[in-house]
Amino acid sequence: MEDKICKTCGSTLLSVGNGGYRCLYCGNGYATDAAHPEVMTQSEAVRRDRGADVFEENINGVLEIVWDDGNGCVFSGSGLLLTKSGWALTNTHVVTSEDGRSCGRVAVRLAGMEVGATVEKLGDDHHGSGNGVDLALIRLDNVPSGAQVLKFADFASVRNGEKVYVIGNSLGLGTCITSGIVSDRRRNVEGDELLMTDCAVNGGNSGGPMFNESGRVIGVIVSGLVGAEGMNFAIPADTAQRFCRDIL
Repeated sequence: MEDKICKTCGSTLLSVGNGGYRCLYCGNGYATDAAHPEVMTQSEAVRRDRGADVFEENINGVLEIVWDDGNGCVFSGSGLLLTKSGWALTNTHVVTSEDGRSCGRVAVRLAGMEVGATVEKLGDDHHGSGNGVDLALIRLDNVPSGAQVLKFADFASVRNGEKVYVIGNSLGLGTCITSGIVSDRRRNVEGDELLMTDCAVNGGNSGGPMFNESGRVIGVIVSGLVGAEGMNFAIPADTAQRFCRDIL
């Protein structure tokens, strides 16, 4: 009987049942019981459902944020739960008017429940485009029983090209997930050091988390370039952690 050979490294494959094989040397997975089976991209047998896992494991830590200015204008954004006591993170421009004034109070949907929240700290003095960082801390009046605190990744381990996921309140239509890669872990954009990604993001995603494949937060979505495809930006996790250090 002819040995099954790995297309990547040429080593012998080991049968793992159900017509599947795995390379003894490099670990690549193969899907069929053929003499020269096709390799599953990036060990797809193990990784193919990772996006679904990241969504299910973290959805109850992602906030949908809404407020109105009393003049018929409704604003929406996203956020992430930081502590069991109700501290959460979003962008300054999500919770301020265009002249930089705090909206004071916002409505939050988290873990299937609606709660109120107070804007406690702004990181920027003019709607996210002034002096400072476009981050804000809010505090929920109460935390739903099913809510989940999200954890930051060690940003030093983030690599260009790695798979990432964004969960947020896209266009204010409710929480959803998109995926992409880290295009550049440190990109200078008008003096700010930001993480660049090709993940699809829209208005409403601002303030929401970007996750690595381990389900840890590596950035906070902040902006995209108008008219440019696949050039969106997040505030790196280490910057966000410094902003939140008084409560974490």
